[in-house]
Amino acid sequence: MRGYFVTATGTDIGKTYVSAGLLSAWRAQGHAVAATKPVMSGFAEDALEQSDAGRLLAAMGRAVTPDAVSEICLHRLAPPLAPNVAMRQAGVAQDYGAIRQFVERRLEGAAGCHLVEGAGGVMSPLTDDRLQIDLMADLDLPVILVTAPYLGSISHTLSALYALGARGLTVAAVVISQPSVSGGDVAAFAGELERFTQAPLFGIKYGEDAAGLARALLPGA
Repeated sequence: MRGYFVTATGTDIGKTYVSAGLLSAWRAQGHAVAATKPVMSGFAEDALEQSDAGRLLAAMGRAVTPDAVSEICLHRLAPPLAPNVAMRQAGVAQDYGAIRQFVERRLEGAAGCHLVEGAGGVMSPLTDDRLQIDLMADLDLPVILVTAPYLGSISHTLSALYALGARGLTVAAVVISQPSVSGGDVAAFAGELERFTQAPLFGIKYGEDAAGLARALLPGA
C-alpha cells in the first residue's frame, strides 16, 4: 500500500480537487485506490455528490450513498466551520483517539494507493486539543501539501512547510492547484516558490488531469 496525507495551506485551496484527480489518475493507470476523510464539515445530506467525501467516492469509482460516505468519513457535520467548533455545536464527542483509530483501521491491510484527506490547513484545529498536524504526525504518512497562487500564498506555503518539517514529516509533493478558471498563474507562482524551497513542486492547471503527478508519486509502479 502507498499512502499519503493530503493537506493544504488553508481552506478552499483545492485539496479535494487534487485528491480526486490523483484517485482518478491512479485508477486509469490500473491501481486500486481508496480514500479516507476522517472529519468533514459544511456537509449537506441532500447534496452528497457535492461533498468532499462524495467527490472522493466518485473518483474511486464508487456510488455516492450515505453508507459509502459513512465508510470513509467518521464525522460529517453540517455547519461550514472548523471541525472542533462544528463538533462542539453539534454535541459530538471530540474523541481524538477514535478519529485516529478510524483512519488506522482504514489503512490496515489496504492495497494500492490510499489518500487520507485532512480538513482545512496544516495547523487547523481537529479537536479542541489537537491540530491536523498532530494527526499527520501520528499517522506518519508522506504529505502532499496543496497550495494555490494567491496574494500571501508564498508566506502561507513556506510556513506550512516549516511546520511540517518541525514535526519530522516528509513532504512528497507541493501541488500548486488551480481549481477554477479564474485562478492565478501556476507557472509564475512555482517560479517564485522554488527560490525558497527544495520541496518537489507540481502544478495542476484548471482542467488538467493529475496523471503526471500520479506517476511521480508512484514511480515504477
